[in-house]
Amino acid sequence: MHPANFYCQLDYEHVAYPSEVNPKGNIANNGCGVCCTCMVIESMLGIPFSIEEGAKFALECGARAPVGTNYYILAEEMTKRFPLDCIVTEDMEEVAAFLREKKGLVVANTYGDRPDYIGVFSDGGHYVVAAALEGDQLAVWDPMYKEGSGRYDKPGRAGKVRMDDKTAWADYHILGLDCRERPYFLFSLRK
Repeated sequence: MHPANFYCQLDYEHVAYPSEVNPKGNIANNGCGVCCTCMVIESMLGIPFSIEEGAKFALECGARAPVGTNYYILAEEMTKRFPLDCIVTEDMEEVAAFLREKKGLVVANTYGDRPDYIGVFSDGGHYVVAAALEGDQLAVWDPMYKEGSGRYDKPGRAGKVRMDDKTAWADYHILGLDCRERPYFLFSLRK
């Protein structure tokens, strides 16, 4: 399972994504939500939706948060502009059932490190796309993944993720721990 186009936010420092607290903000330092949006739209709808378009869309609809992206706003606007439906949940088992039934794609909001837990997909707040579930193995498109970066070799992460090109595979319970008490946005095609 691979995205139509994989977008690594680190490749888009040149794309402005300013906020009130970070007027010089860009996709590289705050654009994981935009990258996930572009991957979801392109993969589910088969239409081009560039990082530049994604940043403009998020800014115009008011989804740019002081740091990062307010995905509640962005998801709602995606359902208005595109033939997509979205359900929001904090239940990883609901996410697992959704993916097992191949209903669509999920944008997950990871928390990162906590006093009792080392984040696997991020040290702090971050969005990733959960793309498929095969058995207990979850396919994840992580906008911070860059080949050769050693992102998943850090202490606390090592051995928990297997890479297949740009898709990270991990036990789905790992994402559940990363997103404890955080939202998942379940996107399906509108019927």
